[in-house]
Amino acid sequence: MNYEFTQNWFNNSGIKKDIQTFINSKNVNKILEIGSFEGQSSVFFSDKLLDNEKSFLLCVDPFFDSGTVNGITTLYVDVNVKNRFINNISKSKNFNKITHNCITSDDFFLKNKITFNFIYVDGCHNPEYVKRDINNAFKFLEKNGILWMDDYLYGNRKQHIGRPKDVIDEFLKENTGKYEIIYKAYQIAIRKLY
Repeated sequence: MNYEFTQNWFNNSGIKKDIQTFINSKNVNKILEIGSFEGQSSVFFSDKLLDNEKSFLLCVDPFFDSGTVNGITTLYVDVNVKNRFINNISKSKNFNKITHNCITSDDFFLKNKITFNFIYVDGCHNPEYVKRDINNAFKFLEKNGILWMDDYLYGNRKQHIGRPKDVIDEFLKENTGKYEIIYKAYQIAIRKLY
């Protein structure tokens, strides 16, 4: 497929290499993606995981322009990123099963009534946002569902405001016994036990 990406972060990710070990494309997959950027993960999910006629992907990304939003610096994002995302998903195999919600994840979770068997969290890396995203995602994750969190080991930023790892580790400690870790490297993934 002739997709247009300016970054290749997703190409070397654990999720791209291993998610099909855990999710069968023939099953009904109800997928939520928090943070889409140019759609590299979105088109991968569309091309590889949405073959069942009842499967779908909900993408949540407000595509704030680069600058500062609520005191948080947003990097790399401008109108061209959103346009590339829309163009890329429109070319994907199961584009008709993708819905984009151009709102913040906080707003999405406030209104959401759907549960998911797979949630990929790669939104704002500010620890407070990460904390809300993973806690909200876990609430809407079905039993045996997978929560895959990007940038677990991301850190050492100049404006050191904490690392996603610290917040994720705290979440894991608070929810001991409710999940099993199925993948742990630069990213981390868990399966919900109940």
